[in-house]
Amino acid sequence: MSKRPIVTYGHPALRQVAQPVHKVSAKIQKLVQDMMDTMYAANGCGLAANQIGEDKAVFVLDCGTKTNPLPAMVFINPRIVRKKGVCLSREGCLSFPEVFVDVKRYSDITVRFMDLKGRQQEMTVTLAQQPLLCRAIQHEMDHLNGIVFVDHVVDQYGTDALLKQHNLPPIDPTKLRKDEVLDALFAETPNLPLTE
Repeated sequence: MSKRPIVTYGHPALRQVAQPVHKVSAKIQKLVQDMMDTMYAANGCGLAANQIGEDKAVFVLDCGTKTNPLPAMVFINPRIVRKKGVCLSREGCLSFPEVFVDVKRYSDITVRFMDLKGRQQEMTVTLAQQPLLCRAIQHEMDHLNGIVFVDHVVDQYGTDALLKQHNLPPIDPTKLRKDEVLDALFAETPNLPLTE
């Protein structure tokens, strides 16, 4: 197994919609192990396959902390089937080194996916119980749909300045996400606390 290079913002792989996995083959198992090795080497808590240039609907997470231990997780062909509530989240990304910005996310989600043994799974995650996991699933799901976290920013111009400071391309205004439900919830919730 091996560490793989992580592509940075501006690379076309980050805008590709991932292709579904039809079988959890030895090749997919090796890809997952490479992704885990790469994520840990980069000190990250999540990584999607297209971040290492692989066009597969797979992401890995390890959102465990000292106070909230969780196992490493593998999500194959995931889809969010329920979402509600809103939160303001400070996020970073391994494809955006040293860039952290505030984005809008749902606070409660249910995700269906296949695990590494090919079994169908369903998981409900809430911000109240698992804040990092809830936000990380949404972040990595976006990657598989060719969406990056700066597409959800609250402050476009401040984010552009930060991206420029780190020699990354500016936000593509045509990629900014319009989610009527999330945007309405965000507008109805003044002084929303920031979730780190």
